[in-house]
Amino acid sequence: MILFARIVAFAAVVCAASAVAAAQQPSPAPSPSPSSSPSAIPEIGRVVTSDRRPEALSRTTRPTFVVDRTTIESFGDRTIGEALTAVPGMSLFGYGAFGAQVNYGIRGTSSSETLVLQDGMPIASASNGVVDLGSLSTAGVQRIEIVESGASTLYGSNATGGVINIITAAAAPQTYVRLAAGSLGDQDAAVQTGTGNLAVSFERHLASNVYAYPAFDYAGGNATAAGTRTNADAQQTTARVSYVAQGGGWTARFAAGDDTIRIGVPGSVDYPTADARQATHRTDALVDLAHPLGGGTIDVTLSNVAQKLVYLDVPDLGGEDDTYDARAQASVRYTASGAHGDLVTGLDLSRESALLTFAPSSPPQPPVGASESQSAVYAQYGYVPSPAARFTFGVRGENDAPNGRVVAPSFGARVDAGPVRFTANVGESYRVPTLIDLYYPGYANPNLLPEKLVNYDATIAIPSLLRGVSLGYFGRDGSNLIVLDPNTYVPFNASRASVNGVQLMAATRPFNHVRATASVTDLYRALDTSTGIRLPYTPPVIATVGLERPFDGSRLAWGARVRVVGSSADVPNASGGQAYADPFDAYTTADAFVRYRVARDAVLTVRGRNLGNERYTPLFGYPAPGRTFEVELATR
Repeated sequence: MILFARIVAFAAVVCAASAVAAAQQPSPAPSPSPSSSPSAIPEIGRVVTSDRRPEALSRTTRPTFVVDRTTIESFGDRTIGEALTAVPGMSLFGYGAFGAQVNYGIRGTSSSETLVLQDGMPIASASNGVVDLGSLSTAGVQRIEIVESGASTLYGSNATGGVINIITAAAAPQTYVRLAAGSLGDQDAAVQTGTGNLAVSFERHLASNVYAYPAFDYAGGNATAAGTRTNADAQQTTARVSYVAQGGGWTARFAAGDDTIRIGVPGSVDYPTADARQATHRTDALVDLAHPLGGGTIDVTLSNVAQKLVYLDVPDLGGEDDTYDARAQASVRYTASGAHGDLVTGLDLSRESALLTFAPSSPPQPPVGASESQSAVYAQYGYVPSPAARFTFGVRGENDAPNGRVVAPSFGARVDAGPVRFTANVGESYRVPTLIDLYYPGYANPNLLPEKLVNYDATIAIPSLLRGVSLGYFGRDGSNLIVLDPNTYVPFNASRASVNGVQLMAATRPFNHVRATASVTDLYRALDTSTGIRLPYTPPVIATVGLERPFDGSRLAWGARVRVVGSSADVPNASGGQAYADPFDAYTTADAFVRYRVARDAVLTVRGRNLGNERYTPLFGYPAPGRTFEVELATR
């Protein structure tokens, strides 16, 4: 009933706005041009994630941002976690330097509530439902699309907060080579090449990551002494290949990747683990077939992702539990559009499996194999009564074995009234229990129910003001959230969450070739309403400011981005209260680059990260490195 009431309320507002828009008879806006950085109102011709179909960004109802290849190369973003730094409302908590683990979320959600896709297919670990963005290289990545709204209707579980879609290059328009070296023993070599419809990319990245850190002092007696971070080194090797073929009316794409990252796991500065090591090997493969059908297009996609996570502790420490994950998915999707409507509908079939192994013990704990499967049908219809309005109605029905059935409806609207654009969404989303939740011996609960949430957002934007100004409101209310019993560490359905916030974004038109962007996300409410405690990893304020001067015919380009993150509480402790009595580590970081074209196919770049040398711990006990520099020579 709550969801129905919200849909009715939203529908009443947007229908009234639609009447105004129809009376004004506005002319269609031209398609926006590509942007070299994630702006407040991102300008890119077409996106594929918002409605699970190719479309102009101006037609979407869900808030969507794009990080393109130019931005990734300009700022030297080595991992997906780094590439998302300037995205409005994106919370990132890195465990240290390059290659370290990264917690993430969108507008107050956690990692497990944010679905990560690669070329439209989920890539999260089958065992715990998340993927480490610090271990995902940007090698071969064409762009990243981020949808900041519940999207379970189209994508299913884990999309309660939004979707991050990593889109890899389908073909290599030109050969690209990059060599870089910098602080903390950082060394990077990358190449991308291809012919015609072929793209091949390779990257090798090394870093010793030895750095000093100061003492951190918090109220309540929580403090850490100064020291030097060791055993934080990282080495990553990534290879990707993609090939596109056409014939008989079919377009076929084949893509595959292999990624290996080995890192030291130094542990908290209070409990260092100088000998702990970790190796992750991930492989992925995708086949996509597309063919025109009945005025639309039918797509058949097969994908498989496998991950092996091995801990390399010295034997006398007892070792740790290794995991082997795999996910296979088959999807059939049909999309069509006309003058007054568009449709996307499809079928998703997937199976996740994991082998959980355990450290030596007495008596020995045998490995545990576990699996679960999903089958779902979904449909979303977009009604376009005029060029100035679009309304979407969607529903997904999914059967999760062994979790039961879930239904997730949604409603969205976009209305242009003169220079003002109004968009709104409301819908249900969900997250099913993971294999560890259900099967981990001694710490599992086979009776868990899926988390259920209601998401809603509304945005008013003036695309013609400056280069775009918008003000948005968002919220999320959930029940059956899966939490750990503080005494037994067994998961159970108990927690309820309530999240609300506002987001202001703006971008300027070029002035002397310089463009500016800014955003502020105020997460004024993020509560576990069962306990009254603020949700972990939910800083109340995240703000970004960017300046950029692209080459634009000149031999010089430069840019800078500043990120302000408010203080955040850590995870609850075993007694159920806050781990620390006070919030900690609000911080501000500034990154910048200067690029100079020394020849037609040679660009020299100098970059600085954390130029203010801000010293902070994104998670308590895990200090981030200070100021670092990098010099790079690349072909573009």
